[in-house]
Amino acid sequence: MIELQVINKILADRSLNFYLQKGISGDYFRAYREEFDFIQNHYKEYGMVPDKETFADRFQEFTFLEVTEKNDFLINKLLENYLYGEMVPFVHTLAEKLKDNSFEAMEYLQVEFKRLQRIGLFREGHDLVKDAHMRLREYEKRKNVKGLLGITTGLDELDNFTNGWLPEDLVTIVGRTNEGKTWLLLFFLVAAWRSGKRILLYSGEMGKTEIGFRIDTIMFNFSNLGLMAGDENLGVENPYLDIPKRDGADYVEYINALSKEETAFVVITPSDLGGRKLDVATLHGLIEKYEPGIVGIDQISLMDDVRKGENKRIRYANISEDLYLTSESYKIPILLPVQANREITKERKKDITPGIEHIGEADAIGQNSTRIISLRQIDGTLKIELKKNRYGLNNQELICIWDIDRGVLRPALSVSAEVEGEEAEKRSGEGEF
Repeated sequence: MIELQVINKILADRSLNFYLQKGISGDYFRAYREEFDFIQNHYKEYGMVPDKETFADRFQEFTFLEVTEKNDFLINKLLENYLYGEMVPFVHTLAEKLKDNSFEAMEYLQVEFKRLQRIGLFREGHDLVKDAHMRLREYEKRKNVKGLLGITTGLDELDNFTNGWLPEDLVTIVGRTNEGKTWLLLFFLVAAWRSGKRILLYSGEMGKTEIGFRIDTIMFNFSNLGLMAGDENLGVENPYLDIPKRDGADYVEYINALSKEETAFVVITPSDLGGRKLDVATLHGLIEKYEPGIVGIDQISLMDDVRKGENKRIRYANISEDLYLTSESYKIPILLPVQANREITKERKKDITPGIEHIGEADAIGQNSTRIISLRQIDGTLKIELKKNRYGLNNQELICIWDIDRGVLRPALSVSAEVEGEEAEKRSGEGEF
């Protein structure tokens, strides 16, 4: 039954990559070897899994099923089924050898046991010459999306450095106290939501209303101070940043429109967990329930360690490792703000952003992260620096105009270019050119 489920899952998803990455070959299919080989050969020749009509034309008596299980579960069951099929004759042969000669049986046991241990662990190599066409397809795909392979950060310049947030990403956002780590996290999540991704956010400190007001500010430039105070005036016009005037009537119209959107933006707080802090085991359940495209955790100090580390440093190391494994397992990026340690506060230079060595309480957080974004507020601007970037260049920096109250985060160079363009147009109209 499991082989039939796997074949149906591959056909429904039109994707074979997950199984090939796990080293699954036709050997794992005893009852459906021909069907799997047909799919794999079609994929190698045409670069895609055959559709159901093409498959049904070749295998007219094949039973199509709706499969809702996740790929990880199906692979585990497939490996278990294959191992069972290998162990049955092994056990019978061992029993027969024991009747004749115990020493021969022991030798047979040692050899076969090592082979059985490797089942599910061995992965076939990749022939870079024979399968070169696969890289060509990947190159064409990347060219078509102009390098944006994952979820947009909301800043084109940062997308150029990162190629977007990728599956299996654990992105750590490090900064001093009150530097805007949560604001930057929410900016990234809003950008992902606008691109059509479902959002799951754990807020260990701020409540739903405060988070909601910040989201409204980022989405539509309502003054956050005005929302918090209940003011009718929610922001004056700012031509320099291209921000219009906002008032209470605009907020009503915005809320009515937002409530009709289909893409979920789910916020979980400790009160939703019965007063408990979030741990990774609970996070898995939330991911299964809400199926987000990206996860935000605000922040690691407000999480519990399921492994119950004996001190804060060990707990943070455990949590960050478990978060990375979660991202790897579910193939979704996780964004995680963390506090910089006290050493960076002694630094007198205003433009210095925290380094990896300044991550509070745990070097392991830096090791477990695929990207580390460091931030520093400098006189109305935000300096963002990529201290670690597993999939690109390190130490890339970006200076942004940042109006936190109106939710504006925009690269300073693009703002300067807009202003210069407007001034040039004005001078041109006055006959200066």
